[in-house]
Amino acid sequence: MRNPKKLVFIHIPKTAGTSLRLLLENNYKETERRAIYSHEGLDEQLATALNDPKVKCIYGHFPLRPAIAASNATVVTLFREPVARSMSHYNHYSKRINEKHAKLMEGIETPEDFTKLVQSNNRQTAFMSGYLNQTEFLEDKGVLEKALANFDRLDAVGFTEHYAASIAYFGEQFGWKNTLIEHHNSGGKKKEVAAKAVWESMNGYDLPLYDQAIKRFAGILKGYEGRTPLVPKPPLLHRVKGYLRALSSKF
Repeated sequence: MRNPKKLVFIHIPKTAGTSLRLLLENNYKETERRAIYSHEGLDEQLATALNDPKVKCIYGHFPLRPAIAASNATVVTLFREPVARSMSHYNHYSKRINEKHAKLMEGIETPEDFTKLVQSNNRQTAFMSGYLNQTEFLEDKGVLEKALANFDRLDAVGFTEHYAASIAYFGEQFGWKNTLIEHHNSGGKKKEVAAKAVWESMNGYDLPLYDQAIKRFAGILKGYEGRTPLVPKPPLLHRVKGYLRALSSKF
């Protein structure tokens, strides 16, 4: 494993990454972490964070860019079964919870419409192949091979379907003191689903990518199934106050 004191978490949308992001915030001080969720000047943002000795954890919706690949940072991500990820992605965007989502979803009312949105197609392959421009990504017939080759640059991989084991694995690898899972951003009430073939049409690359990821990385998680989460002790002052309250209740 590369430098464990410089962790880069590639947060692929709708892979339970928001829950993991909250764990990162619980395990690293604010001054030690850098969240990057804007692609404006992305490579410069990444280079600055990678070269800052105070930053121990970098995370956000960014692909595996050359600056990351060339660094000595430890790189991790979460994968999710592609059809389930696409359904979750569609349900999330359909809420139009912000101006960006509302604009992207103009004229899109069904999963069939959603297939026309470039951001809906093969997102996991796009992130692993390093592409920023989704249109250019879709025009490159060799992206799956590029994404699979970049598996060699991943130091630890988890899966949404094996989330508890994934967190236990990450916690052990990186010395986290808190591995208590909180589920967030789950999507709420589901909208109607289309035929499976519609979802599969958005994931021509992601389906084989996910199969290869399972074959290569999932086996290590078996040893982490059923692990008891680590929960940090509250500050000493809180514990003393709790002890005194408990003591006083006995009289």
